[in-house]
Amino acid sequence: MNSSSEKNKVERKKHDDKIKYLYFSRYLMVRYCVVIFLFANLFWLLILVQYKKLLGIILSGILTLFSCIAAIEQLTKMYNHKSDVPITRIYFWIQIVANTFLIFCLFLPFKLQIFPFITSTSSSYFMIAILLVGILLAYFCERRVHNIIIGKDKYLNAIETVIKDK
Repeated sequence: MNSSSEKNKVERKKHDDKIKYLYFSRYLMVRYCVVIFLFANLFWLLILVQYKKLLGIILSGILTLFSCIAAIEQLTKMYNHKSDVPITRIYFWIQIVANTFLIFCLFLPFKLQIFPFITSTSSSYFMIAILLVGILLAYFCERRVHNIIIGKDKYLNAIETVIKDK
């Protein structure tokens, strides 16, 4: 009887872990994108520190801080099964607005305070492309979170199936 009880506990633990990992996996793409933004903003910050450009350091530092906070919120999804991640959603909109602002800054005289490494028109176009990709990535992630919140993600069906299969 003890063996059967132990076996039931192990099975229950496996079942609970499976549900926990499915909830965590709902945000996998979002989590990876937050980390991409975190490292991009951090790399930009480190470059600006070398150039000693205060305006750029402040802007990249703020974006790095916001992306760190969003990354921390993503880590809590292992134990928190709520579908909303409000900090991450706000962060994505901040990143979209920041990238849009940065695109406009590439055409302004103070662009060297923000992008001192942009030395030619072709490098400006390359930076615009990178910033546009960032805008699209942040927007698609925000849409992904929105779909999770309203229950239109593929993981929700898998979670419900596993819960029913007790």
